Amino acid sequence: MARCVAAAALSLFHERLTSFDRMLHRYYTPICLFLSLVACVSCRHRAPLPDTPPRAVVRDGVAITLRDQKLTVFHRGYKVKDYKISSSKFGMGSSLGSHRTPLGIHAVTKKVGEGQPDGMVFKGCRPTGEVVSADSGRDPIVTRVIQLAGLEDFNKNSHSRHIYIHGTPEERFIGRPASYGCIRMSSKDVKDLYSYVYRGMPVAIESCSQSTYMKAERANAKSVIVPPSVVAKLPTGDSTRSTGTARSRRGSGTRLAGTSMRGRSVALRRSNYANSIQ
Repeated sequence: MARCVAAAALSLFHERLTSFDRMLHRYYTPICLFLSLVACVSCRHRAPLPDTPPRAVVRDGVAITLRDQKLTVFHRGYKVKDYKISSSKFGMGSSLGSHRTPLGIHAVTKKVGEGQPDGMVFKGCRPTGEVVSADSGRDPIVTRVIQLAGLEDFNKNSHSRHIYIHGTPEERFIGRPASYGCIRMSSKDVKDLYSYVYRGMPVAIESCSQSTYMKAERANAKSVIVPPSVVAKLPTGDSTRSTGTARSRRGSGTRLAGTSMRGRSVALRRSNYANSIQ
């Protein structure tokens, strides 16, 4: 009797195993595709950026915090406006051809697009006459363009890399890294930001969160100021020229000296909170 039961159980197990093997063979390709997709998604997932204090503080200007994908406008240390943005999907960096978003202190060199409609396509900072709608599947620079120049030795190529703050029709990706180095915004938000910025306005791009940045704002009386001597040396067009040399001026805030092709780094007098910038 026991032998019969064991034989029956063994037969049932073999039948189930054969059935599972047939099913596995039948769905082998879909299963492999699914596992490959899961692996790709896992590989694309990036660990959160460290929420460390910012290297420099801008109390009158723009702070871009990459950890939470936000852009904040400050006036005298108070938050005026904040917006969701989209930085590079390749991470942070200043290497030529890396398509990464550069960190550090920048300044606005020019802004383009006054009076243009939402979705106006720009090439070389010039409107083309073509208008695209949001989430149309196209991915050009649209609506407004705010060009940046790096003021530190490690990011002085930002202008020649064409690092902009600009509108994008890919608005469904706003709030997460998706760009090729630039800072993307919705057309509505970039038009609003356009009214606040001016040539020479400091723009700090940091890896921390907005809340950590604002703690640094409250803890410091001094901040980065771009003096007129440096503003005068900023590029005036969409060229690859560097930002020339200039002496830092004394004042109540932290001032930046310009950079040059000779490799001089920016002189940044730090507040007690900021780390050194190499």
